Amino acid sequence: MTDEAETLSPISCVPTEILFNVFFFLPVKELIKCRGVCIRWKIIVDKLIGNENFWLNTCQREFNDYYRTAKKKAHPDLSWYYLYRSLSLWPKLAEATEEVDEFASAYRISDEVRSVEVLGNRILGVHRKRAIEYFYGDTFKEVPRGSISGDYARYTENDSVIVIQSYQLHLFIIRKVLNNPSDEQNATFDNVKMYLLTNTELYYVKLNDEIYVCNVYNCEKITHKFMKRAEDLDGVMSLGYKDGCLNVLTYQRNIYTIVNNKDMVFKQSVTNERNILNILYNYNFLENLDWRVYFQWMYVLHHKLPQGPMREIIVVRYYGDLFFVGTTYGVLSIFYRPFVNGEIDFFNSQPLREINFMIRSDIPVLATCPILQIDVIETEKGHTVFVAMPKKVAVLKYTHNFVNPACFMNQPSLYSEMELRQNVNDTSD
Repeated sequence: MTDEAETLSPISCVPTEILFNVFFFLPVKELIKCRGVCIRWKIIVDKLIGNENFWLNTCQREFNDYYRTAKKKAHPDLSWYYLYRSLSLWPKLAEATEEVDEFASAYRISDEVRSVEVLGNRILGVHRKRAIEYFYGDTFKEVPRGSISGDYARYTENDSVIVIQSYQLHLFIIRKVLNNPSDEQNATFDNVKMYLLTNTELYYVKLNDEIYVCNVYNCEKITHKFMKRAEDLDGVMSLGYKDGCLNVLTYQRNIYTIVNNKDMVFKQSVTNERNILNILYNYNFLENLDWRVYFQWMYVLHHKLPQGPMREIIVVRYYGDLFFVGTTYGVLSIFYRPFVNGEIDFFNSQPLREINFMIRSDIPVLATCPILQIDVIETEKGHTVFVAMPKKVAVLKYTHNFVNPACFMNQPSLYSEMELRQNVNDTSD
């Protein structure tokens, strides 16, 4: 046995192919540590981080709930590496530089803003009193696709459909993508008091509390199917969708889950023994909740009511571990993992950022400045948050100042997996 063989570590004999596959699934922090072990590992890591498939896999592993949604909403040229970097920097939002801008200002009653939706490729849908208009999310210029005229109560849109609810409780469905020209493009359902649009289905509830599921994807005709009627006499308060099932919350504080779109299973009642907020979060009700009723429940169940802005919540939007909480009086609070003893609790958590949009010049015009909707676009250097209020859409641009590790300085340099493995093998011969 030679002296060289005696000094070799067993790990140095591991084939490059195996090291590549091991490193591919390591967290980024551990990968940086591995890079400092030896020249061979440094070469493998440096090549690996130039592979977009690695960053896609890392986004999927660390941000599984929302990484695809974040990528779809971002600029089409944003790489998986920059998306990962942006998503991983949210916990450091307090250190980011904040710039405030606005657009879609309302100078007339007919221009009043009601919501904002970030659609694919950084396009924004702005719901006004008189119409639904479309803007580019980076320049705020109108998109030349035309607006949808009319005064509507609610609007939602995704890649496949536009869903609009009128004040007369008509639900209009407009399909954007058709399999062939003979497909039905529009449909209308009457006496609809609420709806919930998921990535695959549309659920809606009629005035008599009958619950329907609507198929609007990959079919010639827009069909709907009766599911169940809520058993509680005072009806459905909110809908939530989680793990492939529709959850139903009633005014009697009972929670049901509809399994396989047919079987309505009682889950639990909201009582004074537990954290109400955490129960509703577990069933994904918070984004579609009537918060006035929620605070009435807290009072009836003898829970301590919060003080300050948190007592005037009107909207909650969550985005992975981030929670955007908007109030009637224009205060937006951004929380990261607001959990106390393992349960969600806005009221006893410290926000990363808190912005007050209720400036003095607004007071003579509006008694309140309610925050109606929040949405996000990831950027190469940070995040852009859109906040819809009656008088405008506020734009919060957050930029992070940081220094990349040396191995990330030239990101992204794209390699195919075949090229990557070939290059690593060549350097190890």
